[in-house]
Amino acid sequence: MITLLSAQQATAEVITTTPVPAPSMGTQQVGEACKSIGNGDICLRLGDVTNNRADITVWYSKHAGDPVTIRLAYFPGDGIDEGPFTIYAGQVRGYIWRNVYLSSHYCFTGAIRQGQHPDWLIVTHGGEVCR
Repeated sequence: MITLLSAQQATAEVITTTPVPAPSMGTQQVGEACKSIGNGDICLRLGDVTNNRADITVWYSKHAGDPVTIRLAYFPGDGIDEGPFTIYAGQVRGYIWRNVYLSSHYCFTGAIRQGQHPDWLIVTHGGEVCR
């Protein structure tokens, strides 16, 4: 079954490797940032901004430690991902939220969440990109 989305809706895609930057197709390539949380890096990339919309990519590259079950997110915002998943040392997992409306927000921060919505037990912030 194919679901058609209007140009105003955002969609999400799962990624399992460190994302490679796409060639700039717009006029405002914003950037990416990562933050080490000790056993890995939480990263966020804000893609080209067109009509106040952009792709937002968040990924977690786990370098060490026990497996952990998490969800990926970005703030401000409440992107819908594919649900919780378990990640092991040596793995990379992430999501690309496509065509996100940026509203009046200036800075975006990648994050991992643990626990159940809406009362997340742990929220760990990662890299931040400002436009």
